Amino acid sequence: MSARPRRGATAAVLVTAAVALLAACGSGGGHHASAAPAPSAAGPDAAGPSATGTATTTDGGPAEADGSAAGGPKIPDSRLTPPGGGSFSPQQKQYLSGRVPQGDDPVAVLEGGQEVCERLARTSAIDPAAAASAIVTGDISRSGAAAAARSLCPDQEYVVAAAAHGFADGSHTVAARAVAGTSVAPGRYRAPNVSSGCTWRVAAADGRTLVSGSATTPARAVLTVPNDAHTVTSSGCYAWLPPITAPAASGTPTASAGTGRPAPASPTPSGRTS
Repeated sequence: MSARPRRGATAAVLVTAAVALLAACGSGGGHHASAAPAPSAAGPDAAGPSATGTATTTDGGPAEADGSAAGGPKIPDSRLTPPGGGSFSPQQKQYLSGRVPQGDDPVAVLEGGQEVCERLARTSAIDPAAAASAIVTGDISRSGAAAAARSLCPDQEYVVAAAAHGFADGSHTVAARAVAGTSVAPGRYRAPNVSSGCTWRVAAADGRTLVSGSATTPARAVLTVPNDAHTVTSSGCYAWLPPITAPAASGTPTASAGTGRPAPASPTPSGRTS
């Protein structure tokens, strides 16, 4: 397949070594022939907010991975087959369901989701907080990451779940349940990457300051949102996350290491490599 540019890393959170690797993965290059579909084969430990739920798109970030699930007629599931022959695995077909516009190549759409998985896996292997921060700040689409992790790389769902309960700089209301990009749940948060001007303030409904602070290093960027808080405002802190812990290895891989591609059980479709 011909190469096409991918989105570059834009968020200021990309200052750590882990996120430098994320940026390297996300800059330049194009889709890979190796991302062709394989044939069919038969929350973090949080002291505050829950680490479960479904991420949603925030303003300013890309809405989807390649192939949008919104708007326009889509290829029916019964017709989701690689142009060169063969078939998609159940996980791949789940990801593609309702996402491939009429006339588009489903393999290209699949590759978009696989690239999201690759970025998440390579970054979270070094620093899960850096991967979750990239989602919170919009460098990686919330909805695209959620869809890709749900179907193609479930080992990254803990990263997506943490991001769903994190929040970026700005002003947010406090509610019993977090809504990504809108409200923040009471609990304890950390900012894994901060500027020298990172500041925050938590206010009550009457405007009283309940908590405020500043930090120049991540070690000091710790925020506790009390139950009686009404709003949270921060600047220069980039992304706040609940405690995040990688789950213990299950011993049974659900995808090929670092790729988000289900391991092939037999030769790939004619004319394509995996």
